[in-house]
Amino acid sequence: MEKHFIQEGIIRSEIESFLRSELERAGYSGINIQKTPLATRVILYVEKPPLVIGKKGGRINKLTKFLKDKYGIDNPAIDVQRVENPTLDPNIVARRISLALERGMNRRRIIYKALRAVMSAGARGVEIILSGKIIGKGGRARMEKYLQGYMKKAGDSLKLVSVGSTQAYLKAGVIGVTVKIVPPDVVFPDQIEVKSKDKSKEEETKEVEEKLEEVEVKEKKEEKVDEEKKKKVKKVEKKSKEKSKKKVEKDKEKKPEKNQDKS
Repeated sequence: MEKHFIQEGIIRSEIESFLRSELERAGYSGINIQKTPLATRVILYVEKPPLVIGKKGGRINKLTKFLKDKYGIDNPAIDVQRVENPTLDPNIVARRISLALERGMNRRRIIYKALRAVMSAGARGVEIILSGKIIGKGGRARMEKYLQGYMKKAGDSLKLVSVGSTQAYLKAGVIGVTVKIVPPDVVFPDQIEVKSKDKSKEEETKEVEEKLEEVEVKEKKEEKVDEEKKKKVKKVEKKSKEKSKKKVEKDKEKKPEKNQDKS
């Protein structure tokens, strides 16, 4: 089993190196191989799909035959897809930098231009690494790093950072170009967001407070009315009691008068 997986990895790396050199002008980004019961689907991600397809599909037919004959892929079906935003693809950005270096342009100007382009496309962070004989003939090999924005360096969150690399072949030697990009939609597990209060929420709280104040005022008014009613009822009860007492006293006074008349 181990030999089988190792052999598949070797074949995949050979296919990628072949396609990278063959589809250089088309802006090759990457490959995805999916095995199905009917055929082996090979998805190519490129910047310019028409250059891969060719006239009447001639070039893509040659690629399918080559993959079947040389690498033994069963029923290969090539699917070409366009890269939506090339400036956020690390492989394409690395290839652009290597081409500019091979033309003899100033490396710092190239890299700072690439950094600005990637960040303006919406990336959260970008890092470009050059390694090799950067200065020229007679100089020692060294490494230069250029960073802008937010970048993860360690941990499981590195899986969310897209990485691409290529080589630039100069007279002084080979220079390795590595590009790391943090996509704009990535959310890291340790990311903390502090939400500020919106104006709408403040307005809602003010409205709630005003409604509560109105309710309290109404309750106080109702309590006052109830107290006044209670006072009126008490007055009426007092008056009725006083009247009943007076009647009782009058009746008592009348009874002895009747007794005297009889005598």
